[in-house]
Amino acid sequence: MTRKLNYDASSRKRMKSCDNKGGVPWSDLNHDVLYSIMMRLGVVEFLSFSRVCKSWRSLALSKRERFMTSRPPMAMLAHKNTCHLQDFEGKQFKTILPVPHSVDRTCIGVTCGYLILFGEKTRDFWLVNLITRHQLHFPHVPFDVGHPQERVMRAILVFSTSMNGWVFVMLNRFKYKIWFSAGEGAWNHVFSTFPLLDLHPFKGKIYTLSTDYLRSGRHVYEMRLNPVPKLTLFETRFLESVFLALDFISSDQNLYLMEYWPNGLHKVHKLDFDQLNWVPCENKMEEYALFYSCFKQGAVVKPETWAAPSSQYRRFFGNYKPGKGRCLTSKFWYFPHDCLNVNLIDH
Repeated sequence: MTRKLNYDASSRKRMKSCDNKGGVPWSDLNHDVLYSIMMRLGVVEFLSFSRVCKSWRSLALSKRERFMTSRPPMAMLAHKNTCHLQDFEGKQFKTILPVPHSVDRTCIGVTCGYLILFGEKTRDFWLVNLITRHQLHFPHVPFDVGHPQERVMRAILVFSTSMNGWVFVMLNRFKYKIWFSAGEGAWNHVFSTFPLLDLHPFKGKIYTLSTDYLRSGRHVYEMRLNPVPKLTLFETRFLESVFLALDFISSDQNLYLMEYWPNGLHKVHKLDFDQLNWVPCENKMEEYALFYSCFKQGAVVKPETWAAPSSQYRRFFGNYKPGKGRCLTSKFWYFPHDCLNVNLIDH
């Protein structure tokens, strides 16, 4: 059954004004009791909870970060101006995105809790945060972005301290330019010597991945936006690979490169920043779950930090072998805790 994320004002009013057979009003319930109830809710129920009354909203806002970080990712499907979410218990939810309805838009990715929506006719981008409902708009692009369903676009949202604002950064796989916009009508770009595969924010920096066809290997660059946009080669060991389905993926502490094969097998390499080397680690991932999406958004996490038991995740397993961790695949993943995070970069 699919639930709609509609918040009925009359329903909230009835709940706010009702009492327990003449007892304490809902709004005056003990916050310790409310907190215990709130932490048992799903993401969508939490949003409804926060809209009941001022008292409940105050509690929800004060505990929102703790709540969101305890929720597991949700499988997501976006079609035109509608988004469908499915949690690990199989519950499905539907929400209408607050974007201009005159243009059909295609979701090409998720970044910082924002859905990246591309208008094929208008050739612009709307970014919508599913939890906070905040929106960002980036103008008509002056370059060919290809068809959204070809899955060649890679895009991230960052906040640049030096530019004092949001910056939308994107590339087309196998092309030679990275484009970015601060949302004021202008796009700028950085040129790469080799065809580009991916880009990823990690600990205050932006890293890009390119391919060297002649040597069947990969290069990693650090991208700077200010004062002069440029790519600087990151002097890591040359990573050899003949397969092109390579994507950055990260945990809170480590940056990984994931090689995902169509048969579900995968290889994972961790970037050792001290030794400037790629370390194979697929046999050391038994504590982790790897979330993979062909539309970019992914993560490496420890499932025991979530509220739901890991037995509920098996429906999403793309590959599972004892001692090699779990690889969970979906068209899109939505990470609730990311809605409160900012990819803050220091340049």
